[in-house]
Amino acid sequence: MNFIKQNTQLILMLAALFALRWSVIEPYVVPTGSMEPTLKTGDRLYALKCAYDLRIPMTDKILFRTGTVKRGDVILFQAPRTPEITYVKRAIGLPGDKIAFRDGVLYINGEEVKKTVTNNRDVMYDIEMKQEKTLFIEQLGDVKHYVILRTEYFDPSLRFMDEIQVPEGHLFAVGDNRDNSHDSRAWGFVPMENLKGKAMFIWYSSWDPLVKDTMASTSLSPLERIYYYIYEFFVFFPHYFNGEAWIRKERVGTIIQ
Repeated sequence: MNFIKQNTQLILMLAALFALRWSVIEPYVVPTGSMEPTLKTGDRLYALKCAYDLRIPMTDKILFRTGTVKRGDVILFQAPRTPEITYVKRAIGLPGDKIAFRDGVLYINGEEVKKTVTNNRDVMYDIEMKQEKTLFIEQLGDVKHYVILRTEYFDPSLRFMDEIQVPEGHLFAVGDNRDNSHDSRAWGFVPMENLKGKAMFIWYSSWDPLVKDTMASTSLSPLERIYYYIYEFFVFFPHYFNGEAWIRKERVGTIIQ
């Protein structure tokens, strides 16, 4: 009892931090290149958990809605078929929208979504096989963002999709790296209740191709995360100083669009 009285401020601060983590902020480590070049493998980002709803801390129970998903939002959500895994994709289809792909061109409600080739490829400097990929800027509503398509080889199932309508209470989400993304074209719609937040900004970014990014796992306990943070720290920097790994300084603080 005396301990509680003497440490009331500390206990309140810890409680506030836990509430912040579970209700406001969602940290995430990008595990794959499916959202390249908007998000790259090794990007550490924060998502605003209360962008769309407010939930009871440490539960999935929604107290009330705080906003709606806009076309073009980069969202975090529980994978529909494997809810223990968190995905990050771009919401391109809202409830009621009709979505189709024809030779890699996106159509929403029968209208082509315009995209133009960009010759400024600076953002592609660390992307594998970049010579075989074309970089576009796509205009999705009010959002301008990058899209990548392979120049030659591609999977037809990712380039062509008959028109489907997004049902109420669901979203259609795809990766910006269109020929290298496992998304709604494969596993269907995202239920609104699976949403975990809106990706906001990148606070740190590094990549070591010699080390598997274990922190990308969403099933790690807090103690496991601390262990892997320490492990990666000591493994990463020797590779960094040898020129085998890098810190993407230019991405730190980047607002996600």
